[in-house]
Amino acid sequence: MTMTFNEFIQTFLNSSVNDWNKIPCWGYDAGPSYKDQFNFCEVYNSEPNVLTHNEHSNIASYKLDLSISIAWGLRIGDKSDLVDKDWAKNNPDPSPGKAYYLDFFFNNSLIFRVSYCTVDGGRCEIPFPNYDDNQSIIVPKKYHDTIKKLVEIIGVEDFDYYFERTGITIVDENWPE
Repeated sequence: MTMTFNEFIQTFLNSSVNDWNKIPCWGYDAGPSYKDQFNFCEVYNSEPNVLTHNEHSNIASYKLDLSISIAWGLRIGDKSDLVDKDWAKNNPDPSPGKAYYLDFFFNNSLIFRVSYCTVDGGRCEIPFPNYDDNQSIIVPKKYHDTIKKLVEIIGVEDFDYYFERTGITIVDENWPE
C-alpha cells in the first residue's frame, strides 16, 4: 500500500485515542523504545571520548494500520537546554519549558519530525510558536492540531487550558511546508 505524506498526516489527525496502542518505555517493568539517539562527545563531564544515549520515552502503533507509528519524549539538547520564554512559563509552575521531538514512522522509517515544548513542569505539550512580522506569537493550525492530537493520545485533558495561557494565536498557514 502506498500513502502520500499528506494522507499520512491526515490519518494521524483524524484518528481517535482508541486507535492507538500506547507503549510507555519508562518506569517500572518497562522496556526500551528502540527509538534511540547516540551522540559521540570528545569530552563529556570531563571524560574523553564518551558515547551518550537518549531515547523516546513513549511509542504508539496505529491499530488500524500497523505500518504507522509515532514516538515521543526524545529530548532536544541536554538537560540544561530550557525554553525560557514567557509563553512557556505562564503556568502554575512557572519553570521554563523543555523541548522534545515527536517522530512519525511509516514501516519503521522516520518520515517526519516535529518539536514541541512541555510546560507547567511537564504537565502538557505545546507546539513551538513562530513570530510574525508584527512580532505576534503564532502557530499554524495543522501544527497546533498535531500537538493537540498527541496530547489526547497521551491522555492529558487540559490542552486547551494550557494553550490559552500561552497567548499564541492559531493562524491558517501551510504546515508542514
